[in-house]
Amino acid sequence: MIPESEASRESRGSALLDLSKGPPGFLDPIARVVDAALGAGEALAAAEIMVVGAWSRDVLHAALGHQFETTATRDVDLALALTSRSAYRSLIQSFSRVGDSGIRYRIADIAVGLLPFGEVEDPAGSVDPPPRGKPLSVWAFREVFAASLPLDLAAETSVRVPSVAGYAATKVVAWLDRSSWLETKDAEDLALVLYWYSEDPDVHDRLYETEPGNAILIAEGIDISLAAAHLLGTDVRDLIGPHRGVELGARWPGDADLLARSLELRGGPHWPARDDSRRRALVDALTRGLSRAG
Repeated sequence: MIPESEASRESRGSALLDLSKGPPGFLDPIARVVDAALGAGEALAAAEIMVVGAWSRDVLHAALGHQFETTATRDVDLALALTSRSAYRSLIQSFSRVGDSGIRYRIADIAVGLLPFGEVEDPAGSVDPPPRGKPLSVWAFREVFAASLPLDLAAETSVRVPSVAGYAATKVVAWLDRSSWLETKDAEDLALVLYWYSEDPDVHDRLYETEPGNAILIAEGIDISLAAAHLLGTDVRDLIGPHRGVELGARWPGDADLLARSLELRGGPHWPARDDSRRRALVDALTRGLSRAG
């Protein structure tokens, strides 16, 4: 299991989020899946499970106080901090495989993606889970896990969820991986995180009341949305660390114009829905934070 660092537990105020927010029964599907996975044997512990993907997005969305609908996708994906491939094999043998991804299984009548990472990575950031037969990117999952937040599902069952910056890190690399073949759905999730930061009172406090925040605010012309995007990039870079930051810098942002055009957000007020130049400005501010060039 990957240890959780002291500094990361207090990740940029995210530790203060109430992850239990949401309508009644909101977390029930996750709780059923986790309970079934834990009941499959001793190969997995709750502390090794991190909810990622669409469910982590919606947990954070509710915790930040937003009620408008996110994108329709609500796949269940669990990242598993495992120490051996045998632990993964032991887990998956209890469930039937579905689809053709090689990592999705039917658990508690729900199709669930199981993504091993940690000591099973070879090389770092890549796994080849059986029986998939080809590499799967888990880039920076170790760092995201180290900064993750506890999600209580039952009295004695707590799993992990990425912090807001951790979730952003997963979407940044997903954009780079998938946009190369013109798959742009990850831009919608990046737009949502940019919106979260631009509307977050804690982010505003950091920009107005701290010296580093003041510097960012001034660099972005006292434009709160651009400053928030810049700060998000800085937080992602801090979370993933210098080595991963160099790796990211060699690839980011890919096609910046395509990213700007694809930054769609349905439901959030004040979003520049038909202003590609404004959305490109947000991409550029995010990039300044990621590169620390601003």
